Amino acid sequence: MKPAWILFGAMFCASLGHSVLVPVLPALMRELGLSALQGGLLLTGSSIVWVIFCPWWGRRSDMRGRKPFIMLGLTGLALGVGLFALVMQAGLDGVIASATLVWLLLMGARVIGAALHSAAAPATQAYIADVSTGQQRTAALGIMSAAKGLGSIAGPALGALVVSLGLSLVTPIFLSALTPLVGMLLVWRLLPQVQASLKRGERAPALNVLDPRLLPLLVISFCAMMVPAVVTFTIGYLVQDRFGLDTLETTRLTGLAVMASGVALFFAQMVLVQVLRVPPLKLLRLGMPLALGSLLLLAAAASSMQVMLAMALMGLGIGMVQPGFRSAVTFAVEPHEQGAAAGLASSIPAYSYIIGPALGTALYGVNPVSPFLLASLVMLAGIAVLVLHPRTRALQPAI
Repeated sequence: MKPAWILFGAMFCASLGHSVLVPVLPALMRELGLSALQGGLLLTGSSIVWVIFCPWWGRRSDMRGRKPFIMLGLTGLALGVGLFALVMQAGLDGVIASATLVWLLLMGARVIGAALHSAAAPATQAYIADVSTGQQRTAALGIMSAAKGLGSIAGPALGALVVSLGLSLVTPIFLSALTPLVGMLLVWRLLPQVQASLKRGERAPALNVLDPRLLPLLVISFCAMMVPAVVTFTIGYLVQDRFGLDTLETTRLTGLAVMASGVALFFAQMVLVQVLRVPPLKLLRLGMPLALGSLLLLAAAASSMQVMLAMALMGLGIGMVQPGFRSAVTFAVEPHEQGAAAGLASSIPAYSYIIGPALGTALYGVNPVSPFLLASLVMLAGIAVLVLHPRTRALQPAI
C-alpha cells in the first residue's frame, strides 16, 4: 500500500528527532546542573500541550483534509527540535548562565514543537483510515507505526556515531532537527491528497474521551503507554547508577538499550503484525503481557544484558499494542469521525507522558525500583479492562 510506505518514510524522519534525545538527555541535564525531575517535567509540559492540540488538529483534518496537517506537523517538529538544540548548546557554553532560565527556554522549545507537531499524528492515522479497510488497515497502521521502531534504532546509532567522533552531545540533536524537513518534502511531493471527509460548512464531530465507543480502548492505551513513558526517561539514570558508569558509558549503554527496544518494536510491526494478520484486540492481548514482563525484568536487572532483554520485550509488546489500539479505534467510529477519533487516540500516549516521566523520575529519587513497580500495577489495570470490560469483550469477535 503506497501511501502507508510514504507515511512510513515521513514518520521515520520525524522519529529521529525524538529518539536521538533519549540516550543523551540524562547526561546533558546533569551537565547543565538540572535534576532528573526537571528532565521529566520537560516531557510532561510538552505532553500537556500535545493533549490540548491533538484533538483540535484532528477535527480540523476532517474539515480540510489530512495532507496539509501532516506537513505542518513535520515542519513544527523541526522548529521545536532546532530551538531545543540551540538553547541546550547556549547553556553548555555558558552563554545562558542561569540553569533555571535554560530549563525554562528548553520547556518553551518543547512546547512550540509539541503544539505544531501534534497536527501530524491524527492526520496520519485518519489518512490511513480514509484509504484502507479491514485487515489491510491494521497492516498499514503497523507499517506506519514501525517508523518509530526504526527511528529508535537509527537515532541512538546516529547519536553514538557523532559523539564517538569527538563532537558535542548536542550535535546529534541539531542533525535530528533536519530530518523532519525531509519527511515533510516526502509528503509534499509523493503523498496523494484525499478529499476531506466533511463537506464545506459541515461541523466537525465533537467526540470526547467519555464516548462509550472509545473510552475502554483509550483507558487500555493509557495504561500500556505508561510503560515507555516511565522507562524512557528513567532508563539512563538506572543504567548509570546501577552499574556505576561515567557519562559516555551511560550514553552508550542507554543508546544500545533503546536500540534493542527499537529493533524489537520494528520487528513486531513489520513482521509479526504483517504475518500474523490477527485482529486488533488480539494484538493488545498479545502485547500487553510482554510489556508487563519487561517492567518486572528491569526492576530486577543485574546485568547490562538483562537490561537489553527487558527493553527488547518492551519493544515487542508496545510494537503490537500501538497498531492494535489505533486500528481498533478506526473501526469503532464512523468515516466522518476518523479525524476526531484519531485526535483523541493520538493524545492518549501524551496523557501517559504527562504523568509518567515526572512521576517516574521523582519516584526514582526515592527508590530506583519503584517507578517500574508502579508502571506494572498500571499495566495490570489495563489488562483487566481489556479482558473484563463488556464493550471490549463484545468487540472481540468483530475486531
